Order: sequence, then C-alpha cells, then structure tokens
Amino acid sequence: MQLGRKKPTVNLQSQIREICLSVALTILFITTIFMAYNQYASTQDLIYLNNNLLFFSVAGTNTLLILLVFLLSRYQKNEKEVIVNNHSALEHHQKLILNNKDTRYFTWDVKNKKIYMSNKSFSLSKIKSMSSIPFEEFISHIQAKDINFYQLANNAIQGKINQIEVSFKYRTNIASKWYKLKGSLLNSTHGSPFISGLLIDITRDKNQEINAQRMQNTLSEVIDSLPLSFVLWNSKNQLVMCNSKYRDFYSLPSSITKPGTSKSEIIQLSTKSLIEIDIKNDQDNQLPGLIGQKEIQLKDKRWILKTDIKTGAGYIASMALDVSDQKISQQDLLDNENELISKVEELDNLRRKQDIQSKQLIELAGRYSTEKDNIEELENNKSKFLLNMSHELRTPLNAIIGFSDFLKNQIIDDPNKVREYAQDIHESGNELLSIISNIESMTSLEKEDVKINKKSQKINTIFDEVLTDFRDDIMSKKITVKNHFNFRDRIFCNETAMRQVISNIISNAIKYNKDGGTIIINNNTQNGWLTLEITDNGHGMTNEEVDIIFKPFNKSRRSNIINQEGARLGLPIANTLIQIHHGNIDVKSTPGKGTCVTVSVPLISHTNDTKTQKSA
Repeated sequence: MQLGRKKPTVNLQSQIREICLSVALTILFITTIFMAYNQYASTQDLIYLNNNLLFFSVAGTNTLLILLVFLLSRYQKNEKEVIVNNHSALEHHQKLILNNKDTRYFTWDVKNKKIYMSNKSFSLSKIKSMSSIPFEEFISHIQAKDINFYQLANNAIQGKINQIEVSFKYRTNIASKWYKLKGSLLNSTHGSPFISGLLIDITRDKNQEINAQRMQNTLSEVIDSLPLSFVLWNSKNQLVMCNSKYRDFYSLPSSITKPGTSKSEIIQLSTKSLIEIDIKNDQDNQLPGLIGQKEIQLKDKRWILKTDIKTGAGYIASMALDVSDQKISQQDLLDNENELISKVEELDNLRRKQDIQSKQLIELAGRYSTEKDNIEELENNKSKFLLNMSHELRTPLNAIIGFSDFLKNQIIDDPNKVREYAQDIHESGNELLSIISNIESMTSLEKEDVKINKKSQKINTIFDEVLTDFRDDIMSKKITVKNHFNFRDRIFCNETAMRQVISNIISNAIKYNKDGGTIIINNNTQNGWLTLEITDNGHGMTNEEVDIIFKPFNKSRRSNIINQEGARLGLPIANTLIQIHHGNIDVKSTPGKGTCVTVSVPLISHTNDTKTQKSA
C-alpha cells in the first residue's frame, strides 16, 4: 500500500499504436502524391488508373484518413500532457506532506483490526514504512482515556460515521506525543470499512495549551488570594474569571460564576447595593483605560471602592477594595466638621439675629418718625378738608340764607322774582344735600361697612336717566352729548350703585368740561368684560392729579384741596363701588385736551342669592 515515487511509464502497446499510426500516415501521404503525379504528369498508365472518378475518390479517402489520423494523434498528445500535469501536481502535494515531519498518512482497517502508517520521519516503535500494527497494540500506547476507539470501530462498521477527528496522546519508550487524527470512512471493493486520513503531530500546540492552562490556574490562584475583588468580562459581556472576594461582596455561589455566564444574569442574581456614588477623578491622574470609579455601600453596610478598566481588546476588568474603615474614619471627620460648621452657623445666626433686631429697632424708629409725619400730614389734610368743606357748604348756605332773608322780610314783591329766589334756594339746598350725601357715602366706604344687593338686570336705561337728570347743566354749558351705549344684555350688579358710578363720572365730565364741549359715551365687550368709556374734551388733568384722584382726604393726596373745584369725592366713591362689583376704573387725561374714564365690569348674568360685599 506504499505510494510510488516515480513518474508513470508509457506501456509497449501504446508505443506500437503510435508507430503504426505514423507508418500508415506516411504510406497514405506517399500514395496520394504518386497518384497525383501519375494522373497529370505521366503519359504512361503504370497502375491502370485512367478513370478520373476513381482517382478523386481514392484521393479524397486518403485525405480524410490523413486528417483523422492527425486529429487522433493530437488528442492523444493532449491527454498525455493532462496526465503528466496531474501526476506532477499529485507528486508535489505528496512531497509536501511526506517532507513535513508533523504529518503522515494513516489507514485503519477497521474490520481486520490493523493500522497502517507512513514511515516518513515516523518514530513510533516497531512500525516500519506503512507496515501494519495490531489495533490492540496501538490502543495500548494511547493515554487519552476519553477517546474510545472501540466505539469508533463499531460506529464505522455500522455506517454511523463518515468523518473522524480525534486527538490523543501516544506513548512510546522514548517520549509521549499528542496526535490529531483527521480522516474519512471509505469502503473497499469487498465492502470492508477503512478509515483513511492524516495523522498530525500536535505535541507542541498541546504543550503550549497545557502550559497556558497551568499559567491560567496560577493566575487564578494569585488573583483569588488578592485582598480585593476582581472580575473580568469579555467584549460580549460574558464572565471570563472572578475571585472569591467578588463572590463574597455580592453573595454569589461558585455554581453561578462560571466562565461564559452573561453579565446580566450574574447581576440579576447578585445582591443589590444600597448606595452607589460616582467619583470624579482628575483627568491628569487617571489610569489608562479607566471608564469609571464608584463608592458602593453593600447590603451588609460595608463600603467598597470599585474601579472599572477597559483593555485594548475590549475586555472590562472591575476591581473593588473594602474601604469600610476609611469610610468610618471619613464619616467621623465629617461629623466633627459638621458639628463645627453647626457651631459656626449657630454663632452666625446669633449675629444675624442681633443684626435683624438692630435693623428692626432702626425700622421701628423710622416707622415711628414716618407715622408721626403721617399723623401731622393727616391733621393738616383734615384741616384743609374741613376748610374746603366749609367753603363748599358756605356757597349754597349763603344762597339759601340770602334769598330766604329777601322772602322773609318781603323786600321783593315781584312774584317772578320770588319764584326765582325760591328756585335758587331749592337748587342750593339740593347741592348742599348732594355734598353731605357724598361725604356720608365716602365715610361709609372708607370704614368698609357698605352693603349692597346684586341681581341680574339690564343697565342700558341708566345713561338716559342720568343724562336727563343733568339736562339743565348740560344745556347751561352748551355741551354736546354723543351717547353710543348699545349694550342690551343683562349683568349681575346693583342698579343704584351703577347709577351712582355713572352719575359721578358724568357730573365730573360736565363740571370740568368747557363751554360748548363734547361728551362721548361708548361701550364694547371682549373676553367676558363689559367696558364703558366716557370721554370729554375739557380742561384735563396732569399725571400727578390722576395718581391721587381716587384717594380722598389721606396722606397720598398731595394737591391743595382749597385750590380745587369741589371736594372731588365723585371718582373715589365710584372706584370703590366698581371694586365691589369686581371691576376697575382707569383714567387717562391730558391737560387742555380732556379726560377719558374707562369702567370695566365682568359679564356675569346669572342670578344669585343676595350677598354682602365690602370695598376692595
């Protein structure tokens, strides 16, 4: 069964076939030339071929035979070259295998229990080149007990396997070597199973693997003896190795922390930490590959310092050191520091409290001085107000007393004059009554004891009635009134209060308007509000006067009341009544151009029970 090493020889039959073909081809070629010469060049018929048809038939047949012989010869030459090339390639591959000391041919006659191996650099004892060795003897030299060659033989005989690849340790008298058998199941012509393939020496690789495993075990022992926990994850977040400290910190049994276990599964089964605090490190002092540091409090109250480092291959190593003692010392220092800070803060609070009390004393002194000034100003305003009221009251009283004296002493006999004086007395009395009523209303509103009842009602007729009441005053000053009030819906209000508001505003618009002036009344609704605008083109007011117009007889009233026309109680009363309706009044005025008073009230039309309201 040993493979040959020489090129294949050409047999005698093939050589004779080639010689015969060459001779036949030569004879046919010479015969064809001779016949052509005899036909066209010679006058003597040597072979009695005078028939032209016969000549061309023979010549054509010879030509076809020559061409056929030539093609057969060319085909045979190509086939020969293919065989030689294939043989050269096979010889080259065989040479490579046989020159490799680590590889040799292997054939296992399963049924006859014989094993054949090539002898190229093969040092197994008592085995000659491709000579057979009994199967039992071969098995006796194998030390790998996990390889059951008897089972392989039974599977081969039963046709259960087609390929075989096993590694085993083969022991000789000189040394022991590791081999890998890679082969396929073949059947002979008699149906006997053979396993044929290559036997590869893997002793060097196996020794390296054993040394690597020893190194791994040594490294594991060293890491396991470290006073800190260690765990290594590969790039797929699978466990590579860990030590007992890691299992202790997270209460993990050894059965769970096996290489290849996923990180998520181990984290899910480990005890959860109570606190995790990220530590920020100085960029200049960071370790190479550092991806994070944390202080972690475990469930048993221990503190550990965990450091994660990523390698260039994508592995992540996590190391954790028990820092409970340092943490306790740090906490003691922190408690002392906090106590010191608390004492400092307490002293600081006392100092601030003293500062606050000092400021309060200063503020009280300032407030006392301010209140004293306010009282003096209020007394001054009160005196001015009483002086102004006496002036306001004296005007109608003088008219009443004067005209009544004329009537009492019967100085005038003219009935028309009597009626005129009586009319003046009546108007002066009404004016005096109006001033007194305004004073009473303002006093009541200032004391916040006003009570009004509201109900859902229409107010579109109020402007007409008020303008009718002031018709004589309007006509006497020749004022043009443009009433554009056209709101016909209901609102929730007190009719008397709304009448007084409108009356006070119209009264001011007439009183402070110029002769021949104009009063314009408009309204609009927007966003749930009803807005009334009463505009005149009278004398107007300055911004300072507008600021104090709603503040009667108090310290904010800066203007001299004596120099003003009337007591100016109309707008303060109107403002308070509108605030009771949850509305507001806005005044815009320009000296010499007039004043615009805008009254806004909410559009509430539903009927409620009678309620008591106080000024805002």
